[in-house]
Amino acid sequence: MEIDPSVITSSNGATIGLYTILITLSISLAKIVEFLIKKALPQKKTLSEDEFDKLEDIYAVTETILKKTEEDTEIIEEQHEWLNELYRQHSKVDGDGIPLWYVPRSFIETQKEIVTILLNISSQMDKYTYVLDSLLKRLEEIERHTREREKHN
Repeated sequence: MEIDPSVITSSNGATIGLYTILITLSISLAKIVEFLIKKALPQKKTLSEDEFDKLEDIYAVTETILKKTEEDTEIIEEQHEWLNELYRQHSKVDGDGIPLWYVPRSFIETQKEIVTILLNISSQMDKYTYVLDSLLKRLEEIERHTREREKHN
């Protein structure tokens, strides 16, 4: 699965570039050490204690750099997989060819209009409820007066 180069931003592009430089430097350093060892060994059959210690130090530093480079390479691969998956998800389209993650501006405006209409309906319903409550109270008063008149007659 290949990533579209247009999705590489300056920030993740710089990170990838930095890791590439580190990997290249590490490999170059390992090759230099290997060359120096091969050049030193044919001239001398044995290395002095001091030369051997220095060589061990260089080897230890090189090994540490290579180990760090391997860890960074794994991180880069994970980021690459994540970017590819993100790109794949953002590339999905519906039956009309419209990206699934796209929300048209007109839809947002329509939602605002729907909310405004629902608020107006709610306000009207509150008014109707008040009127109906008032009518119910008035009808109860009329009914009570009617019963009282019937009792007096």
